[in-house]
This record gives sequence, C-alpha cells and structure tokens, in this order.
Amino acid sequence: MMSCLEHQRLTQADFAHATDFEYLIKHELPCFSIEVRRGQLSLLVGHYLSKIILPSGLSLEILPKITSAQSDIRVTSNQTDSFHKDIVRAREWVAAMLQDIAHDKLGKAISAMNLAAIESFSDSAINNDWNQFSALALSFPASQPQLNQQNQQPKSSLDAPWYQGLLVRISEVLQQAASILPNRYQTQVNNRPKAQGKINLSAQLKNNWHRPHYLYTEHSVFASDELLAQFLSTAWQCWQQLSQNSPISTNRQTPESLRGIQTLPPSQWTVTYHKIQNDKSAWMSQFTTTQAQTIADAIEWSWWLLTHSNINSAPHDQVRENWQVEGLPMPALMINMNHAFERWVLGKLYNWVSDNLVSSRLVIQPKFDWLHQKLPSSNPLATSSKQTGEKSSVSIKDTTQHRVIQKLTPDACIVTAKGKISHVIDIKYKTIEGIAQVSGADWQQLYVYQQHLQCENAWLIYPMTKKFTERLDVLADFNENRQSNQGGTAQMSAIPFNPYRGLLLI
Repeated sequence: MMSCLEHQRLTQADFAHATDFEYLIKHELPCFSIEVRRGQLSLLVGHYLSKIILPSGLSLEILPKITSAQSDIRVTSNQTDSFHKDIVRAREWVAAMLQDIAHDKLGKAISAMNLAAIESFSDSAINNDWNQFSALALSFPASQPQLNQQNQQPKSSLDAPWYQGLLVRISEVLQQAASILPNRYQTQVNNRPKAQGKINLSAQLKNNWHRPHYLYTEHSVFASDELLAQFLSTAWQCWQQLSQNSPISTNRQTPESLRGIQTLPPSQWTVTYHKIQNDKSAWMSQFTTTQAQTIADAIEWSWWLLTHSNINSAPHDQVRENWQVEGLPMPALMINMNHAFERWVLGKLYNWVSDNLVSSRLVIQPKFDWLHQKLPSSNPLATSSKQTGEKSSVSIKDTTQHRVIQKLTPDACIVTAKGKISHVIDIKYKTIEGIAQVSGADWQQLYVYQQHLQCENAWLIYPMTKKFTERLDVLADFNENRQSNQGGTAQMSAIPFNPYRGLLLI
C-alpha cells in the first residue's frame, strides 16, 4: 500500500504503475487538486482522509499531517523511519477520532454533518458522481509499499486500519436495530378455492358471484416493516464487504431478522431513505424512547454508509481486471477532514461543558440575524401623505419592514442557564505555529461574532502543533477611551486541540 500525507505533491514518478496516476488524473477526485509544474502534471493532496484502491490493485492511503504545509515532500532513505512513524501516529489518532465521532452525544444525525467527500453532495450525486467511487474491501494488504516503493518497515501493533472503530460502531447500531425491527399486523387477502381466514362477504358477492367455489378471505399476519428491513439489510451487506479481511472482533453473521431480506439497488437508496423518514410515525409509537432512538440511529448510519460507499457486487479481482471498462466504479472511501475535525471537537466541547459548566449548555451552529435590508413602506396612506405634503389627523403607524440578507453562523455557542451567550466558538482545521500565524480573516470573523452577540469569551480552536501547545489570549482594543472592549473584560483566544489525546487545552 502507498501511504502519503496531506500537503504532499505526487507525480507520475511516485507510482510504480503509470496507469494508477493516469486514473487519478482522469477522475479528478475531490481529495486532490491537479496542478501543472515545470510542464508536468502533479496531484496536490488536500484535506481528506482517504483510502483509494488503484487499478493496479495497490491502495493509496491519505492521512492528515498537522504541521506546516509543505508541497514538495519526498521520502528518502534517511527519512523512511520518520515517515513511517508519522504514518503510524496519524493512523492512531484518526482511528480515535472516528471512534469518538461514532459515539458522541451531539444528538445530531451523522449524515447531517456532511462528512462526504463531495461538498455539493445531493441526491443526484449518489447516482452520478459517486458511482465512480465505490468502496470495496477496505482492508490493509499484507504488503505496504510506501511512495517510490521504499523499503518495507515492520508493522506496528498500532498500525491498524483507521476506520476500524467506525465499522465496529456501525455494526453495533445495525445489530441492535435488527433485533427490534418494528412489527405490525398486516392484512393479507386471498381469493382462491382453498383459502384460510375470515370471509369478506361484500367482496365475495362482488368478485365471486359467478364462481362460488372461490373464497374471498382476509387474515392478519404479524410482519416486520419490509422497507426498513430492506434498507438495513442493504447497509449490512455494504458493511460486510467493507469489513472483510479486517481485524474487527465483532459478529459478522447477518442478524436473524435480516436473513433472506432482499437488498435494494442503488437507484432506490435515496427514495427509500426519504420514504422511511416520512413514515416514521407509522412505527415509532411502538417503541420506548431508547428503542426509537436506536432505530433512528441505524437509519442515519445506514444512509451515511451507503452514500459513502456504493458497493460494486463484482469480486475484487474482477474489478481489477476490468477497470478500464467505462463507468465501472473503483473502490474508495474519502472523508473531508474539515468536517470530521469539526465534529470531533464539538463532541469534546460537549463533554467539557457538561463537566465544567453544569448550568450551561452547548448549542451547535446557531443562526443569528445580522444584516438587514430596509424595504419601502407599503402603507398607501403614508405614501399619499408624503406625496401631497398634507398633515393627516389619522395616526399612521410606521410600516417599514426589514429583510434579513445575512446571518451569522458560528460553529458553537455556550449558553448559560439564564439564556445569555457566554462563549462563541469557531473551529478551524488549519496549521498554526503561534498567535502571529492566526489569519486576520479568522480574527475578524471571531470579532464580528463576539461584538454582535455581546459575549465575553470568543474562541478559535486549531489543531495543536509543536509550537502551539497552550491557550493564547488577545484583547481586541487596548484604548481605554473606547468602549468596544466592554471595559476590558472581553477577550479572544486561540485554543489548541491535542489530536493525539483528543483533548482541548483550555
């Protein structure tokens, strides 16, 4: 397997098979930007966590690198040990991140967090763009060649698939939901000579007056919700293919309630998902609050899994041999690190507020009206009076209206028990080495949030780096004659998040 880190620049020389590089150029995957340098095409790795199975059968793994961005990175013989340690360490904290995301308590559907590789993800994208990137056999091969086919390094015990925890969580949710699939009595109608059940006399006279030996009967059958069962069964099949040959200590056998259930074709995934969401009231009333939440979680995780990995039913070897066929999807899994990191930090913030600010609560992505456009008056009396210049004895109320044209949406706010906003928070997946490297645009955005919401604390949260390991506080204004600083009590802070420990360094 070829492993690389974000910010890295890849050229055709980095690939043992030229067809692999040509494939990545052709499909313009969202985890790369294509550049021309010195007359040669190159791929600049973006902020994505990815596993791409290439036409040659090798896998390309992209991992995050939280250091200063460097475009030209080459792994020389002297750097092999360091590079391998970076890879192993990145896999370790990425696995922890996905595990935490899978178990956070944000109460927001995982599918709503837009972890998809395609930012403009829509229903049409599922049947078009995403068909090129199906996920298949996302397990680590025994051999792990690095870029330029460097010497192999012994595999560390920590060198495990970064998606392992995520797959375990999905397995748990699907199995729990399968064990409590909603059931209800359904009426089955039969019209044949030998029938069982209660005779429907009205239907019998209407349909069988000319053939009295036929009986029009009805009987109730206790059955599972077929559509939901098909949706979960499809997700389970997807999970099985993703987890094959992976060191996951969980039961891979299909849950009993899903055995024999027909899976859905990709063209039906979107329609089925929306129909299930619309029909929730038909079966949610059968459950306790906990059971209903389990089913809802399984639906969201199934949707997330299916929209991230459109499985091709062909065996891996067959896919590899026929990869040149136009339209044949190639296996890949890509997660936007900007969204994933934000979700991870929000989960940690939720826990921090619960532990340290008991009477406060974390509100995620609230929207606040900011800029308004003044609309002309619609009162005809007021218009007539202005035009004639006459004074009217009738009291005319000001009917001036405003329209909101811009809202503020910080990543999170901390609200006290009295409803006052005490903290406004913005999360950035950027590399900084100190307070001076925080961009003016980031400070200005935070300052606008703070001034509009009139809160004392405003935080910018970045990944921790070697030189950015503790909280850095700044004041917006030192001028005592100005009141914009609210008496000197308001401050803005840059706060590091330690990805290796999953810890906010507040």
